[in-house]
Amino acid sequence: MRPTGRRWLPWAALAVGLVAVALVLGPGGGAGEPYDPRSPERSGAKGVVDTLRHLGVAVDLVNGAPAPGDTAALVLVDQMDDASREASSQWVERGGTLVVADPRSPLTKPLRIAGAIGLLGGITPLLHRNCDLPALRDVGTLEPAGGVVFRKSGLGVGCFTAGNDPFLVAVDRGRGTIVALGGASPFLNALLGRADNAAVAVDLLAPTAASRVAVLLPPRAGGGRKSLVDLIPRRVKLALWQLVIAFLVVVAWRARRLGRPVPESQLVAIPGSELVGAVGQLMQRARGRAQAAGLLRDDVRRQLAERLGLPPTAPPETLAGAVAGRARRPADDVVALLTGPAPVDEAALVELARSLESLRTEVTSAP
Repeated sequence: MRPTGRRWLPWAALAVGLVAVALVLGPGGGAGEPYDPRSPERSGAKGVVDTLRHLGVAVDLVNGAPAPGDTAALVLVDQMDDASREASSQWVERGGTLVVADPRSPLTKPLRIAGAIGLLGGITPLLHRNCDLPALRDVGTLEPAGGVVFRKSGLGVGCFTAGNDPFLVAVDRGRGTIVALGGASPFLNALLGRADNAAVAVDLLAPTAASRVAVLLPPRAGGGRKSLVDLIPRRVKLALWQLVIAFLVVVAWRARRLGRPVPESQLVAIPGSELVGAVGQLMQRARGRAQAAGLLRDDVRRQLAERLGLPPTAPPETLAGAVAGRARRPADDVVALLTGPAPVDEAALVELARSLESLRTEVTSAP
């Protein structure tokens, strides 16, 4: 029973591993969605909206594309459909300023990503302006938390460089401008108060008090364009793949076969009568008269007890009393026959066998 009870241990270990992966790699608790301009959490962007409104700027939280009366718009994460994205592009060409903080948005084409920013993918350095963009003349530094930088090219004006590649690129399109950022972290609540992050947001979105800003809301849960698999973080996917590979390795290890199957000869079936005869011959050669007498007496006692309705472990005296009444023999003679001494020779053994068989016949044949 012990090996069977341990069968659940691998499954319990797998469940504990999945829980550990979820605790280590899963997102932390808290209200509000990341990049949501209505969320006061560290990953939200309500601070940008409150800052602009505190300066007297009209700010609208909209779904879809900016309105014709808006002068600037902010896209923290691009999950728009094709129609909304096309409408936003046309709005820019008519003179609007669109700040896109999602570097992988189709709106930032033809800019190309050069790589991740940060020291070994960890601490992000403070970025200096290093450009002459008029809209950013009042700021000096920007402090993001991760993100990417764009490949340096002759397209637009690049600012806040890491090495030679800019974190921010302003590209004219029609009568308007698209400002592409390598990430939305400077505009999130957790980093808005660091360096000149808030000033960058204000200078890009509301250079004057008459500005009107539209902040595009992320889609509601289930309303995006990504599937459930796309929403799973890459680290969780890698952890699940590791579990699958480990499972396959264990299966291959337990199912391994070292060489071809080896045919084994089957045991020879011996008839029962031949087996009994062989055992008797062995006892005869070993002069095991006491063992043979014991087997005969045990067999007769078992049959008599079963016939008389007594348990197999009934004492010889009790069994002898019941047998004496059925066979009409003295109880002492029955006890001596069932528990007497071992035969001294072969003739005595044969005589004992005949007496036991006679007693068994008398009891079993009696009415």
